[in-house]
Amino acid sequence: MVLDFGVALLYIVIIYSVGQWTVTWLYQDTDDWTVNWLSFAIGFSEMTIVSTFLYFMCGMSVQIIRIIWLALGGISVAALIRRRLFTKSSLGSLGCVIVLWLFLLLPGMIGGEQYYVYRGNCTDQQTYVEETVALSMHPIGWYDQRTRDEIGMVSDVLWRGYQWAVRDRPSAGLMIAVMRCNPAGEIYWVVYLFRRFVQAMIAASLFYLLCQTGKSTVRAKRVSGMTGIAVSVLYCAGFWGQIQYDIDAVSQMASIAVLAALTAVFFQNAQELADGNLCDRKQYLLMILLAAAGLALYLESALVHGALYLLTGCFLLLRERKGLDWKRIAQLVSIPVLSLLFLLLMNYRITGFLRGQIHSSFDTERQSWAGYFNGWWLGRYGVDDGRITGPVSRFSNRIVSVAGMYNITPNYERYYGITALFLTGLTFLLACLVLFCMIRPVVEKKERSEWMLWIIVLTGSVLVVGMCLGEKYWSAGKLLYYISPYLYVYLCMPVMNMEKGRKLPAKLALLLAGIMLFSNGKMIKDQYDNLEVDWARSGYMGNYPSDMIPGLKRSARFTFDTQDVQGADGVVIRDLSMVSDHQIYLQYLKVKLTCAEIPFVPENDIDYYRSVVEISRQRDLMGNVLTLEAVPSQDGRYEIVTVH
Repeated sequence: MVLDFGVALLYIVIIYSVGQWTVTWLYQDTDDWTVNWLSFAIGFSEMTIVSTFLYFMCGMSVQIIRIIWLALGGISVAALIRRRLFTKSSLGSLGCVIVLWLFLLLPGMIGGEQYYVYRGNCTDQQTYVEETVALSMHPIGWYDQRTRDEIGMVSDVLWRGYQWAVRDRPSAGLMIAVMRCNPAGEIYWVVYLFRRFVQAMIAASLFYLLCQTGKSTVRAKRVSGMTGIAVSVLYCAGFWGQIQYDIDAVSQMASIAVLAALTAVFFQNAQELADGNLCDRKQYLLMILLAAAGLALYLESALVHGALYLLTGCFLLLRERKGLDWKRIAQLVSIPVLSLLFLLLMNYRITGFLRGQIHSSFDTERQSWAGYFNGWWLGRYGVDDGRITGPVSRFSNRIVSVAGMYNITPNYERYYGITALFLTGLTFLLACLVLFCMIRPVVEKKERSEWMLWIIVLTGSVLVVGMCLGEKYWSAGKLLYYISPYLYVYLCMPVMNMEKGRKLPAKLALLLAGIMLFSNGKMIKDQYDNLEVDWARSGYMGNYPSDMIPGLKRSARFTFDTQDVQGADGVVIRDLSMVSDHQIYLQYLKVKLTCAEIPFVPENDIDYYRSVVEISRQRDLMGNVLTLEAVPSQDGRYEIVTVH
């Protein structure tokens, strides 16, 4: 674990150094200290594009790609040191993200694998883990030259991982594979280190976005800068960051920092167009770079962002009463065109995934998932059904929860009578305050950047409501996650402009921002309190999507260490059907044994979609063969032991 942690830290430094070198080239003519915070998103985008191209188009192995990474990182660090470009500000941004990353790692360090093997979406988590294993162990050509049975004879984990790599969006899995350079390391720990890093990296991009939408204060004053950093950190460590982590949305989280940075750069260039200027060439290239990486990491969200940018740009030109000549039109159109071309040059196979997502995103079957993934919309403790306050609580809880404050909704199991009525009234007032802040710019003049942020939030919110009216609840929930960084920044923006908060509307907006930040701070406290009381490490109870298989983590210990079977020529896994939802538990073992390159034969081989895996019966184990079986421990939970 220590070696994996050290490699992850080096990984972060390389990404930052490559991005910092690019930032100094892009913004060498400016004295804006906040541009250093773009380094993570830019470096991550560059490494995503390079890695995806080298693996899928050049057929290189991850081991060679990792060497190229080290070389690029070394060159970048040397260049930055030689030119004395490591400033207090630049090192400060690196230090802040690393400190936040270490803080976010604490739950996993406390709870171990029981906490981070999966959270609220075990099937998606297994998908990313298997994809990472397959990509890290062999180049794409190795799989292309073999049949399903040939790959499956080694491990069905590799076959499914390969299928995800060629049919899905594999760039996030590939970025984890690059981090996994210790063959003896634990794969779930490496995935956890990566997930927490991309979660921490969001803070840097959100801070830069805050700087662009509140430049009159943030860029000029260091005190406002510290406030902006705190606001950005609370997104990552608070509700929005935690729930996207807990639904195991790995690609989604990996794309947020890139797309938030792209939004900030888009704001800069949209204002230039509104002033009648052409986009700066360097920033134009930057937008294409970020857009291409966003498409590679999470195609769906990147496409939604493109649509929101188009609408925002049109509304801005109407507001400013500006027109576009053919040169500016060509520039705007070329951004998505060139970004898509970049994507195809990186990995042409992703076009199949795009077609599949377009056809299936609004499937009726998928919408049924909203009952689990969108359950939190009704508040942490649910609504006050069956009593007079029921309809009001249903309306209020939904507005407050969707705004990102689900965890401060009333507990109707605990409070009754006048107390419940009073709490419902407070929640209703808070919901009205949210709605007021959503329409506030209609009657108040806003600066361009803040106004564009509002347009993105308002447009996205209208689309969410429209999808709900069309009973596409799961799609609405996904869109809500896509716009959540902008909704959060918009609602918290008043704390960056407190000196302007003299009128009543501004004071009300500041009040909502304070409640929003309090709610996110409380979410952090609740998370650590939960670790003390929930011995199964299964997550929050109630409406929160954190216990997809309620029985599994409470009936099984995720503590298997491949060192216990090191040196074995093969392993037989006894039937695990006595364990609740045993196919997930079996898959956990198979992934670990595949990484350790130990052949295995399960007595009852079922994958995590409950399909029988026939190929495993064809493996012949000879030599020192050990047996693994699940036995109940003193507390009644099953754990894996070795039988000689």
